[in-house]
Amino acid sequence: MPRQTCSISSAASRPTRKKARYGDRSAPDQRVGYGRAWPAADHRGLTEGVVRPLDQKNEDNGIDEFPAMTSHLLGGGWRQSSEFPLPTSQYRRLYLTGKTSHTSPTSVRDGSLSASPPVNREQWTVRPGITTLCSGDTNRDLIGFVGFLDVCSKDNRIAERGALTFTSPRVSTSTRISGPVNVHLRTRVDARDGFYVAVASDVAPSGRSEVISTGSMSLSIRGQLDRSRSKYATGGDLVDPYYAFDGASRQPVKPGSSHTVDIGLLPTDALLKPGHRLRVSIYAFNAPRAISFGVISRDTGLRPEHVVIDPAHPSWVTVSSKEAIA
Repeated sequence: MPRQTCSISSAASRPTRKKARYGDRSAPDQRVGYGRAWPAADHRGLTEGVVRPLDQKNEDNGIDEFPAMTSHLLGGGWRQSSEFPLPTSQYRRLYLTGKTSHTSPTSVRDGSLSASPPVNREQWTVRPGITTLCSGDTNRDLIGFVGFLDVCSKDNRIAERGALTFTSPRVSTSTRISGPVNVHLRTRVDARDGFYVAVASDVAPSGRSEVISTGSMSLSIRGQLDRSRSKYATGGDLVDPYYAFDGASRQPVKPGSSHTVDIGLLPTDALLKPGHRLRVSIYAFNAPRAISFGVISRDTGLRPEHVVIDPAHPSWVTVSSKEAIA
């Protein structure tokens, strides 16, 4: 099953000036963008990059001038670059620890992201639930259906009432996260399978938590990692796992046993502004985006699941950034 590629967009307002149409170059101060007319000073929009080759008609229309990558930098506007992830970025580990961050009082448990591994061994428990029906993931997957509810579409704190959260210290400078994100998670389940969801978010000084990226994985699929198609950091850390997802080759686990699973999140391009934090939330369900089904649901029994915070087998998130986060 192929991995999803980066797909980042932004809700755009309606144009107040003359509408720009495909192929219309009569207004020099406008360019066709994603859902609106763009000022010429802005970066050239995604739609123009699509329209130009379709509109080429064997003439030189300048499409070769476009950089290879055009994305909406979450928290920072449109950006264009020749490479993705940014070549100036480096992959960094942030460890999941049991130290209270004092930033998420309503989550199931409130932990921290740290540059150092945990000191104490703990076991935290999360249960399947439906709090994620009010989330940024739900808004995206339902094509903005709950977009009018800022409390859901732009703030994940209601969803996080059903999650274990791990939050970094504030960043002191603008910090750009560029590329794939991977959560290396130590787990324990009381059934023959487990279904885990990881969500990365940008936490503002006000406490608002806005989704950056998300991913999910079943324990019974953990052995189907295709190492030849997965991507690794220079130091050897897995940063972009690629799984075969072969239902016939699942490997159920022994109830009560501990296992490590790598949860690949969608590649992203995001900006943490000064004073903001990075958060990783762990769920047992992310309805409607990511839920277990069929034999996986049967084998999980929809039972509570555990995250093991263990100095001997630490969990961490790997992100690509130029600046240090913790």
